[in-house]
Amino acid sequence: RSLYTLSALVTLTVVSASVLPAKRSHLPAVNAQGEMVWLDELSHPVPDKCDFSCTNQDVNVCAHNGQCLQMFTSRCTMAAYNCRNPQKRFNIVENYKCTQGYVPLCSPEERKELGI
Repeated sequence: RSLYTLSALVTLTVVSASVLPAKRSHLPAVNAQGEMVWLDELSHPVPDKCDFSCTNQDVNVCAHNGQCLQMFTSRCTMAAYNCRNPQKRFNIVENYKCTQGYVPLCSPEERKELGI
């Protein structure tokens, strides 16, 4: 008889935690966008995680969101858009699709609705 050994596979999940800075003020306030924030955040704003440092040296990319095509100035600008708009994500497609009329390009109304 052959004896098979079953080994258990253990998966470790590493959770990184960050310590939030102590608030100097525990008073709520309203920022310029009408959002509730802590009063000290008005003078020391929280960095925008979607504020990418995109350069002008990248190539244009054509992208599709399931509705229309949009030409972005770079992968970086498209990634920044997707970061800010996760429910309206664009995915890169071949550039010729934006220049040869495959699927309709996003209209001015659609771009306004999408915030582009």
